Parts: sequence; C-alpha cells; structure tokens
Amino acid sequence: MGPESNGAGRRLMKALALAPYHLFTHEGMRFAFDCERLTFIRVDDTAYALLDRLLRGQTLAAVIASLGSEFGAAEADRVAREVTRLRQQGLLRGPVTTYDDGDYERQIARLVKMTTNKIELYLAEACNLRCRYCYVTENDAMHNGLMPWEVAKAAVDLVFRRGESMDSIQITFFGGEPLLNKPVMRRVIEYSQERGQAEGKKVMYSLTTNATLMDDEVIGWIKRHNFGLMVSMDGPPEVHDDNRVDVNGNGSFGRAAANVKRLMRRRRRVTARCTVSNRHLNLYDIVTFLEDFGFTRVGLHICQGKSYRLGPYDVGPQHRPDTERELRRMLERWLRQVKAGEELRYDPYSGTVRSVFKRERAPMLSCGVCRGCTTVGVDGNLYPCHRYVGMTHYVVGDVWTGVDETKHAHYLREYFKTKKKCETCWAVNACGGMCAWYVSHEDGYCVPPPDWRCDAIKRYIERSAWIYETVRTECPEYFEQIVREYDERRMISEGQPTVTRPDATRSRTSRELRRRRRECPVHGRHPSAGPPPEKAAEPAPVELPVAAGA
Repeated sequence: MGPESNGAGRRLMKALALAPYHLFTHEGMRFAFDCERLTFIRVDDTAYALLDRLLRGQTLAAVIASLGSEFGAAEADRVAREVTRLRQQGLLRGPVTTYDDGDYERQIARLVKMTTNKIELYLAEACNLRCRYCYVTENDAMHNGLMPWEVAKAAVDLVFRRGESMDSIQITFFGGEPLLNKPVMRRVIEYSQERGQAEGKKVMYSLTTNATLMDDEVIGWIKRHNFGLMVSMDGPPEVHDDNRVDVNGNGSFGRAAANVKRLMRRRRRVTARCTVSNRHLNLYDIVTFLEDFGFTRVGLHICQGKSYRLGPYDVGPQHRPDTERELRRMLERWLRQVKAGEELRYDPYSGTVRSVFKRERAPMLSCGVCRGCTTVGVDGNLYPCHRYVGMTHYVVGDVWTGVDETKHAHYLREYFKTKKKCETCWAVNACGGMCAWYVSHEDGYCVPPPDWRCDAIKRYIERSAWIYETVRTECPEYFEQIVREYDERRMISEGQPTVTRPDATRSRTSRELRRRRRECPVHGRHPSAGPPPEKAAEPAPVELPVAAGA
C-alpha cells in the first residue's frame, strides 16, 4: 500500500523516520511486518536474524558473513537472496508514510459536507438501573428526563433531509434506557414509516436496551420491523446482579432474563452486549454462559475509562495477566470450534483474519461520529455519538439547524491532533488511533492515549498475524470461506454480480457513498482533476519459504 495521490499528482503522505519493518515472535512464530505495505511475512530463524541485524545498521555483506558462521554459508546465501527478492518487489524497504496535516484538513473538509442516512435518538437521559461502571453518570446525562415528541419528530425530519439522496433511513434508539420513553418511540416508528412510504425509502431501526422494561408491544415492534437489537447482559446472575443494580440496589437479572426468554420465543437471533469490569474478568465463563442462555451473538465491551484517567471499575494495565489468560482461553476455544465446524457465537477473530488479508491502511477516522453516529439529546442538541451526550463542550448543533460545520471541523481537528503521537510507532498505519470519545476531555480538547494502551493495541496486532497464519494453515476451508465472503461483499458494494446475487446492482445509497469517495481528495479524485494517472502495477506475490503467509 504505497502513498496515495490526489488529482494533481501530489503525494498525499509524509515520510516518517521509522524502520521499514517490525520484527516480533508470537507463540513460537516469527514475523516481519512491513509497516508501509501492511504485510505480515512469516520468517524462519535465519531470515529473522538477517533482518534484525540489518535493522541494527549492519551491511548486508557483514550480515551474510556472520550468519554463515552460525547457520552455514549456503543457508545465509539462500536467505539473503530471498530477502533481496522481497525488497525488489517493494517489501521491507520503506519509506513508511502517513497522512500529513494537509491530508487531515482535506478529510475534515470532506467529512463536514458528507451526507448520512443514520441518526441515534437518546430517548431517555434517565435509566431505571444504576450500573456501577456506567460512564453516563459522569456526563450529566442521567437526570434530564425524557425526549419530548417535538424533538424526536425534528430528529426524524433531520435524518430524512440528510439522507435525501439515499434509499434507506436508519434510526437507533438509545439511552439511558430508551424503553422508559415508549410512547415517543412508538410515534417515531409510526411517523418515520409514513415518511418512508411517502418518499420511497426503507426505514430500519436498532435498539440497545437492558430488557427489564421489554413487553409484548416492544417485542412486536422488534419482530415486525426486524430491529437490529443488542441486549445488555453481563453474564450469569452473580455477575450481572453485582454490576447492574436498580435504584434500590437490587439485581436486575431476573427481570431481564424473563423478558429476553420471551423475546427469544418470537425472534431467533438476539445479540448480548456484555460490559466487562475489573470485578469480573472470568471472560471465558461469561461468554459460555451467554451462549448457553440462547444468545446467537455475544459481544464483549471492556470498561476502558478515558485516556487521561481510569475509574474504579475500569480494566487497566494491572489487570493484563488476567485478561491475557482469558483471551487466550477464548481464542483456543474459537480455533477448536472452527476446526469442528461449529456455530461461532462469540467471534471477534474472523474479522481479524479479514483485516490481515485486506492489508488496507487504517482510515483517518474509523467511525461515524457527527455523521452516522450523530446522536440527539433530549433537548434537541446534537452530539458526535451517544457517548458524548451531556458533555456540553461537544454539542455540535441541534435538530432544527443540523450539524454546525465549524464545530464539527473543530472537533475533528482536535481528535486528529492526538495522532501526532502515532508517528513514532511501527503500527501507525495498522492501528488508526483510539476511539474519539476515549481521548476526549471534558473541556472540549483531546488527550492522546497512554503508552500502556498503545502497547495493548500493538500486542493485538502481533497476535493478529498469528491468528491469520494459524487459520490459513490449520483451517484452510474456513480461511477460503472468509476470503470468498470478503470478495463477495466487495463485489456487491461495487454493483458487480456474484454467485449468490447474479443480478446485483448498486443501491442509491451505495452509489451516493461511492460517488463521494471518488470525489474525495484523500481517497479518490475530484471530477475536475481530469483522467487519473496510470497506476503502477502491483508486484506479483512472492512464493518463498521465508515469506509463507505474506
């Protein structure tokens, strides 16, 4: 993945003073990671030693001579030839590049003009539970009551305006506990369905709920409109009831479980959203309980605190031995399930394999803040996403006038400043930076993540190479399935026919998004730029023992 170019042929990257590759060992496997091409190359001991000594400043001739005395002259020559061939193909050479300030400014200019068909309604800045770890209490978003219909209606009108050129609308109900405001939720569904039918748009809904207030009417909405749904459940009763108590300090598992079981009798697929605090790090037992309970998908969300502080329930560096042990157990279990062809209900690793396979540079911004994640507070104020509700320095507009472009740009500019720290890191192009909310200080400015958090991400990236190589070599059928699914999604997004969709055409939403991507000065070309320059041919893949898995 080399430097990108804009319409005028200008390099849209700046070179960094980084080594061209990063060497590491995980579970006995040795790898070289090309920091520019985002390619993991599995290497043997001899190649690892050669690459390590080159990084230390030794000449190739000196390295070959020293390797000859350790591994034999023939072995040293073989590895030297293989590494030379890799370098001739553009690997392990550098320079390592990343976005410069101009790139960020062009991306900001693009993002503030970007349309979206999604919005989140924070129906209740209130909740019937008092979860011990909840960040909302610090945001002053627990005591402002329920969203009035006038605000909710204006929010629906706003998303229809923003998504005018698209053929679908997505509305997410959030809180607090959104089911505290069931009457307004009902009116939003009715009104948005009326508008959708009148304007030829499909309207879809998502809901995140603690399930304690779920009744047959709500289950009917979920079933009728095929809601995207996440139920907050933290594991077995002793865990859930320790974390998720009501206003009187009583556990909530019994009420939530009864309602979820009633839901499961009418809807097969239900996702559990499990929040993990430092009080309960037995992740393996939690996941297996939720799967046995009947959830078809399980997601773990670790209490992380903020970049500048950890709260009493957040998982910090002192908990690393426990979390590493549990993550290892779950990874081993996942591999056993893949080999046995079992259903994968807890599955963060298929995405890991896809990510390594794609070898794509991490985007400047990996989420939809101020666009698809724009969240409406009960007073009509707009926030970048639901985590910011109640943080007054992050109000970016209101439902009547829309997102303020100046505030939106200031918010993005502050976030992008935190990425300066990344320019000294080998993972700069693989990581993409932390969650924007995680680095957002209450005063409206951003604080870069601490070193221990960055170290955790780098360990994850290294583990990803091992997962990829293990799946590729030990689970070849599943690996091929992941590759096929990735290729099919890519083809469908481009409007190309596939085996499962021979009549595929690009939707209006997809056409609009891809048109804007083509016109993006960072990711594509503006129509005024004229025909694109000829693209250099990608090097042919190398098939060498030293590069297995490249």
